[in-house]
Amino acid sequence: MKSVYVWALLVAATSASWLVTEDARAVKIGATLVILIAAFKINMVIAYFMELKWQPRPFRIIVTGWLALVTTTIIGGYWAA
Repeated sequence: MKSVYVWALLVAATSASWLVTEDARAVKIGATLVILIAAFKINMVIAYFMELKWQPRPFRIIVTGWLALVTTTIIGGYWAA
């Protein structure tokens, strides 16, 4: 994927986050969606702009697992509060 396409996808995801927060009737669900979109954007930046996409599979699994763990912890803490 070319950097321009990834950038366009990131811009679209940012716009989606904005739209979700503008129309969110259920605040917790809207916030959760924004956190999930942010995690997707982080994954795209790490994969394509920090070039993790072309590294050996164990490195990608570790970083993706770390991101999933952090995202789950943040969402879990948010819903538990």
